[in-house]
Amino acid sequence: MIRSIIWRDKQGRVNRFSVQGHAGAAEYGEDIVCAAVSMLVINAINSAEHLLGVTLATDDDAAPGDVKSSIPVLADQTADDKLQLLLEAMVLGLNQVADTYPDFVKVVEKNL
Repeated sequence: MIRSIIWRDKQGRVNRFSVQGHAGAAEYGEDIVCAAVSMLVINAINSAEHLLGVTLATDDDAAPGDVKSSIPVLADQTADDKLQLLLEAMVLGLNQVADTYPDFVKVVEKNL
């Protein structure tokens, strides 16, 4: 099962996230659930970097295929709002995949 944890600060901003595990919905290379989750997370990280110039810190100690990321607070409010929009789109997508495939994906949100 893929387990995603989204941590939010007191203002409701996504502060960090982790995505760990494997869906196990199909054989390696044919698992559309794993592919969907991977695409959502990779797209959010790449979009932050390529569209906003923001590199999201990732944990180098994470297991292969797992992602742990900390989200910076940007001094430029407009850029920070855009970054949060990208992250909220990722969270929305993760929740939709979890709703469709509840046996394979779980999303938990926590407040700091």
